[in-house]
Amino acid sequence: MFEETVEPTAYLMSDEAKAFMSAGQNFAAHVTVTYSQKDYVRGIVHVNSVEGFNDRVRRTEVGVFYHIRNDHANIYLNEIGFRWSQRPVAGQAIRQTRKGRSKVQTLWDRIPTALQIPAACRSIVGRQIRRTRNGGITIKSSTAVFG
Repeated sequence: MFEETVEPTAYLMSDEAKAFMSAGQNFAAHVTVTYSQKDYVRGIVHVNSVEGFNDRVRRTEVGVFYHIRNDHANIYLNEIGFRWSQRPVAGQAIRQTRKGRSKVQTLWDRIPTALQIPAACRSIVGRQIRRTRNGGITIKSSTAVFG
């Protein structure tokens, strides 16, 4: 699955799930974090971003799309990914957890839709969108981030 949409020169970051271990052999580099050993972040290696993105996909499906068909999942995920990448950091705030500990939370801002159009146009240059035999659409991306 990864091989169809991600370039082999990609740098793969994942957790210790067995599915990622076998898939990671096909890429230029593959590093993992090991939750079972309380290894959550090691330098630039983490999977927090992908977990946040997955959470955004679930919330978007429930609140906006209601259902994402497998035939068109790449279109929905490209849209969600584009909106995800259009969030500039607005600052940070210190919040209290339920257990009373302090943590720093990143605050995000939104870019107005009119200002997103140039970025959308730049992202489509050089790409081809093709229909699949079953009526879906396929786009091969040359960049990907896992983590």
